[in-house]
Amino acid sequence: MTFKRYRQLAIVTTVGICVLVVAGGVVRLTGSGLGCDDWPNCNDERFIDVSTGHAAIEQFNRLLSGLIGLPTLLLAIVSFRAAPRGSGLRWPALGVLATVLANGVVGGIAVRGDLHPALVQSHFLLAMLSIAFGLIAIRASTGFALDWSRWTVSDHRGRLVSALVAATAAALVTGTVVTGAGPHAGEEDVRRFGFDIGTVARVHSVTVIVAVLTGVALAWLAARQRDHGFQNLLSTWLFVALVQGAIGYTQYFTGVPELLVGAHIAGATLLWVSTVWLGTSELVATHADAEPMRNTMDTPRLVV
Repeated sequence: MTFKRYRQLAIVTTVGICVLVVAGGVVRLTGSGLGCDDWPNCNDERFIDVSTGHAAIEQFNRLLSGLIGLPTLLLAIVSFRAAPRGSGLRWPALGVLATVLANGVVGGIAVRGDLHPALVQSHFLLAMLSIAFGLIAIRASTGFALDWSRWTVSDHRGRLVSALVAATAAALVTGTVVTGAGPHAGEEDVRRFGFDIGTVARVHSVTVIVAVLTGVALAWLAARQRDHGFQNLLSTWLFVALVQGAIGYTQYFTGVPELLVGAHIAGATLLWVSTVWLGTSELVATHADAEPMRNTMDTPRLVV
């Protein structure tokens, strides 16, 4: 039962962080980044303040962050009861907890630092790292150990999968640089990166194109191998990537409207979820010699 609880908490935590990323985008796009200009208090007079629309939006985002912290903490606790050391369940749960706590600190520093773009960028990328840990925890909860060496020392497919994950991560990083150089800073008159927006947008486009071409190469290889399960995951990834690319180009050529930027943030989150899920599937699903952690599955343990 504890093992089942671990999986449930991993799912709740991961979905919650994804929602939190989108909510953070709403804060930025509505100019509410400094709706609460202090931390942990909303301002120097009140801990909670919803007297203005901007303050209410930022306050809701902080409340949501606190709520996500509860299942994150429980996941870490259950990870020590669900399986013995070396089972592969503890480290992703602790990774989620560490990155969520770190993101809380970065968020507070970002507010006190008047939304410096490097801090806002770090805030988003830490959330992507939390999502990755959460998805690994969900994957590990299937009862199979993840063989990470298959990304580096296995066949061409394993290396292409690792290249796809790396290229998508690079696209996320360059995307945050574009965000830091463009409008929608979260508040008027805050510091931005001094890069030319056109130049960084082109660099970002190159990283996206590299990721898509890597996905196409994987699709060709998977078709030759006739691995339908992997093909389905890859088809989802390609669909999300192409839609995300279309949104990105449209928002760029239409003056970066808030609605499309919000859709792009949600799309980036969904693409990263698809990437990590595809990448971790390669570590277990295509190998008949993968052995389930039966001791983990079958040993009765105390439910938290």
